[in-house]
Amino acid sequence: MLNNRCSSILDRIINSDNSIMINELAEKFNISSRTVRYDLDKIDDYLLAINMPKLDRKPNNGISLILTKDELKKLFEFLRTTNNYDYVMSQKERIMYMLSALLSKNDYVTINSISEYLMVSRGTIINDMNEMKKWLSNNNIVFETAKGHGIKISGKEIELRKAATKLLFQSMDRINNLNIMKLFQDIDMEFIRKSIRTAEEQMESTFSDDAFNNLAFHIAIAIKRIQMSKDINMDMNELKNLRKTAEYAIASVIAKMLEEKFNIIVPEDEIGYITIHLLGSNMYSAKNSEGDDWVHVQLITSNLIEEVENRTGYSFKYDNQLFDSLLQHVRPALYRLKHDLNAKNPMLEEIKESYPNMFNNLKKSVVFVEKETGKIFNEDEIGYLTLHFMTSLERNKKNNSKKPNVLVVCATGIGTSQFVSTKLTTLFNINIIDTISAHDVDRVLKFNDIDVIISTIPLNVKNIKCIQVNTFLTERNISELSLYFANLDNEFNQNKDQSAKTAYDNILKIINENCVITNHKELKEKLAGYFCVSEIINEQFRPTLKELINKDCVRINEQADNWEEAVRKSGQILKDNGFISDKYIDAMVSMVKNIGTYIVILPGIAMPHAKPEEGALKIGFGIITLKNPVVFGSEENDPVQLIIALSAIDNVSHMNALKELMEVIEDEKFMEKINNVKSSEELLALFNEV
Repeated sequence: MLNNRCSSILDRIINSDNSIMINELAEKFNISSRTVRYDLDKIDDYLLAINMPKLDRKPNNGISLILTKDELKKLFEFLRTTNNYDYVMSQKERIMYMLSALLSKNDYVTINSISEYLMVSRGTIINDMNEMKKWLSNNNIVFETAKGHGIKISGKEIELRKAATKLLFQSMDRINNLNIMKLFQDIDMEFIRKSIRTAEEQMESTFSDDAFNNLAFHIAIAIKRIQMSKDINMDMNELKNLRKTAEYAIASVIAKMLEEKFNIIVPEDEIGYITIHLLGSNMYSAKNSEGDDWVHVQLITSNLIEEVENRTGYSFKYDNQLFDSLLQHVRPALYRLKHDLNAKNPMLEEIKESYPNMFNNLKKSVVFVEKETGKIFNEDEIGYLTLHFMTSLERNKKNNSKKPNVLVVCATGIGTSQFVSTKLTTLFNINIIDTISAHDVDRVLKFNDIDVIISTIPLNVKNIKCIQVNTFLTERNISELSLYFANLDNEFNQNKDQSAKTAYDNILKIINENCVITNHKELKEKLAGYFCVSEIINEQFRPTLKELINKDCVRINEQADNWEEAVRKSGQILKDNGFISDKYIDAMVSMVKNIGTYIVILPGIAMPHAKPEEGALKIGFGIITLKNPVVFGSEENDPVQLIIALSAIDNVSHMNALKELMEVIEDEKFMEKINNVKSSEELLALFNEV
């Protein structure tokens, strides 16, 4: 039998992705290294007694336990049946077990069965139930008791699913992972992961580590609930819209795999539920992964950047890399917000502690999104957004700033070290001194001033920060490194940013006051390059609305029998002005068919568009008013009288004009003015009122 501490040590070894050093265990359990070795011997004796392989102990590399899938399952069963007396669960652990038991059963669960399994008294369980009731109430779940039967829970299926997911995440934060494995011991998690990897291949994208694991748990919960005949129900209109997405087709493939493997029928509502989680997952894409709603997402992203600029005083609008990375994050974040999906942020507390000002500014900056959606961003989401903006600040540090000296260490060979080094230099502004194996560290340190060691194995070097990473740099690794380098860079370059910008502004002012300038743009770029003011260097042409719209771009009282004819007529204006090719008009029509009424952005106003790669040649607008309004199918905003076709060639160059356009058409009296327009000149004048 193992005592409490040995059980905890074994659990930590089992659930670690890497080998664990003895000094790590000693520090974790507040015991000496010698005591750790004694405990490891006891664990070896226990493993041998149940016909398991001993711990794998390698000098300078740590301790691990190498088991097959069947051996691991067998070990969990032994620990479950033999260790409960010695391993006394905390109240949080007992509550987690009770909740998981209730979520896994249709019928009542008796208090006696729980107390016997956990080996605690009925009084202890009854006391725990008082705390559990609070948790259930906070998660919109009803707690029921029946004399002679026991306890059970009830509620809307979607709330029960959310509760199960929340329970998993809380347990991962606070409790050993054995309880999680027990919850899914009859579910083939590896097969679920295989199905998600199939989805990645079809989407030509890769989920972040957190998104991958979250999706696996969501699917596992869905399987258990389907097995219990507890299906989820979705709004029919939402399901109709989801069917039009590429993610729905991929979710259908996953559902088919699950049906064959687990001998279940996956209803269409469940396919929609999987689709929502695919759409709400952060991923890295090898191709343009923007959805058909990209204009809407771009507007939100651009407005968010502007809000943060106004609150912080920093300039972000010329950082195209920030815009692109936020664009990838915002779209799934909106799905998560809409459907109350929780994106767990493992770095949240450190982000809040390291960047309190940016974090608080982001909290205030997202209010406009919260008003639009009627949902509140949780702190985990705010934390991720904070990292995007702080990474931008770090990236835009001056070229003459000091770079931290980095030593890369890897035990698996120079090829792996070079791979890690290349990845690091792509992501961070650092100076890599060398890529070496662990036994060569002392030699390199003798001759080089190293600020940080980044290693794929556990390392502890006196007076030098050591950060352990995965070979492929997980999202958590990148977040941790971003935090560290940003703090280090602040130490290196305090006050340099403002001095360079001040010098640039002063020189430009003197030139403006005393010289005739024939090319403002070139002057600004050359001065910015001299003073290393990167946000000016990265500036690109972003025309205003007035620069894009002229009398050739607008027409009034066009006749159209239906929405498709109206879209094609607005697209023809774009083509006549050389903004698009023929295929762009067909792409606009296809997009309306794919996303339905999404392009009807305001009452009476539609904005058809297509993706830049589908035939956009220049930035431009094609605007028509209709003699007779047409119906697009929008319950809120039909019928449509004004069509504004948009051609955009990239993610950012049209944003100034688009935001100015939105200011015009969002005016409460705008459609009243449209109804009174008598000529193209009057229509043009309305859009020039910015």
